[in-house]
Amino acid sequence: METVRQSTTVSAPADRIFKLLAEPERAVMFVPGLNRIQNVSANRALGCSWDYEFNWLGWIVSGRSECTRFEEPITYQFKTLTGNRSTWTYSCRPSNNATELTLEVEYDVPQNQLARFATEGVLKRMNENTAREIVNNLKALAE
Repeated sequence: METVRQSTTVSAPADRIFKLLAEPERAVMFVPGLNRIQNVSANRALGCSWDYEFNWLGWIVSGRSECTRFEEPITYQFKTLTGNRSTWTYSCRPSNNATELTLEVEYDVPQNQLARFATEGVLKRMNENTAREIVNNLKALAE
């Protein structure tokens, strides 16, 4: 598995950011390429699951996700169970009058699609750019 990680300081309390993360339907507002979230289970904590459709750099991936860690307001994690397997971990660490927001994504490299991206290194840089955009979008929404 490959891993990308991005952080930013957000001038907002951790609970405000966590509330955005804990509602899967809102992810379409801050995750570029996320086309759709649907069939979200009623449980909005650990075990919450949903269907997604994601345009991953031109490759449409659909599947099911499930929340695997819910430690309000510090850590929110989910795994994509089908589609391209991945684990997304958001951490919200209070720091002075702000919050240090970190996103770490571990993902399987899609070997059947790798030729489209030239090399794994190019794919990783593109994913790092996407992760940076996600944390910056969350920052804009929370501040």
